[in-house]
Amino acid sequence: MINLSNIPDSIAKSAASDIEIQAVENRMNVTLPNVYKELLRCTNGFSIGGGLIIYGTEHIAERNEVWEVDEYAMGYVAIGDDGGGNVFLMAQHAKEKKVLVIGSGDMNPSHATVITDDFEKWVNSGCVSEIEQKTINKSSDICNVVLVKTPSEGLKDLIKIKNVLGLEISAIDLLKGSKNLPYILVERFPYGKAKKLIEKLAIDSTILSIEAAGKNS
Repeated sequence: MINLSNIPDSIAKSAASDIEIQAVENRMNVTLPNVYKELLRCTNGFSIGGGLIIYGTEHIAERNEVWEVDEYAMGYVAIGDDGGGNVFLMAQHAKEKKVLVIGSGDMNPSHATVITDDFEKWVNSGCVSEIEQKTINKSSDICNVVLVKTPSEGLKDLIKIKNVLGLEISAIDLLKGSKNLPYILVERFPYGKAKKLIEKLAIDSTILSIEAAGKNS
């Protein structure tokens, strides 16, 4: 049974319905592991310490597109990431329980490391294991993502930026910030992850700036 009550700094969400779970499977054309679906029925995704995140139905499709899982890790599904550029993968089998970790710059599953054979146990431990601590790259530079130029399409581009970067800020506040540049969108963000997400935005490269953490703070 999934139990997040003893995990420090964890933020859970309302449970997903079977209809929501089936809808995302249909949209992505995947078979999600039963153990992952059981998690969604307890909490529709969760985060730990503002970094590690296990995706809910609202974001899993988008994140799998960002990480280009269909192209580079066919047969797998990204179910979360550590906030430091490392992605958690599970095979698309109903009975799958193993979780793999792979750097977002190399999504080849053959280069991944198995961090647990038991998804439920791993989640209940706070998604931390001795193997994981040894294999996940902890050396990623930390940066700030800064809005330095008003997007040509205004609010439309700002909402796109908000969704791709996963910003917890209202569109109205984001619009206000865009009129007072430079505006820090997110602080102490993993450099590798920021770079990849910004590339996926496919917007004018002069709109956003990746700066060393502390600058403009």
